[in-house]
Amino acid sequence: MLHQPADAVVVGGGVIGLGIAWRAAHAGMTVTVVDEAPGRGASWAAAGMLAPVTELHYGEDELLALNLASAARWPGFAAEVEEASGQPVGYRPGGTLAVARDADDIAALEDLYRFQLRCGLDVQRLRSRECRQLEPGLHPSIRGGVLAAGDHQVDNRALVLALLGACERAGVRMLAGRVAELATQADRVTGVVLAGGEARSAGTVVLAAGCWSGGLGGLAAEALPPVRPVKG
Repeated sequence: MLHQPADAVVVGGGVIGLGIAWRAAHAGMTVTVVDEAPGRGASWAAAGMLAPVTELHYGEDELLALNLASAARWPGFAAEVEEASGQPVGYRPGGTLAVARDADDIAALEDLYRFQLRCGLDVQRLRSRECRQLEPGLHPSIRGGVLAAGDHQVDNRALVLALLGACERAGVRMLAGRVAELATQADRVTGVVLAGGEARSAGTVVLAAGCWSGGLGGLAAEALPPVRPVKG
């Protein structure tokens, strides 16, 4: 069977793949998403944390700048997805409270807190009583905490459902299946080959298969992302 080439084929139907597919279709492109279970995988199992401040680690200054820029765009993105889909995404800008349970936790939290301050981030050191005022469910033995007011969260499962709805409204085609390899010609990706051997041509191929991206055939090893699936 011959298939009309799509303007774009997106390999992977998680939050990133669906978001790209929706934007591309909204811009007038014909788009196909290939995924065995669109909206599931890591995007379904995630915790929905949008916490560039709380999850900061040493040596990640450049990543922090990228994460903060991304976080600043989230309110607008969430509103656009809700408008495009007619479904809520559960976006909440309520901040993150990191707490310490013992002396070791206190020492680690204090160290991170000082590093966050040096990075110019909006963080506040709280005592045990202040932590429990913010979150009454905490045990009285909590030793203290740090509040990152700028962190936020999203209901990731509601988000993928809304993105699926937005994609459907925009005319994105969902193809249930697995991409085995990327088709190439003269050092250019020209489409994908499905696990069953069926080829699909596309002007643009977007690789958004997450941890499975490194296992695709068709590209030189140095061109594939060095990622693999791990638990947790």
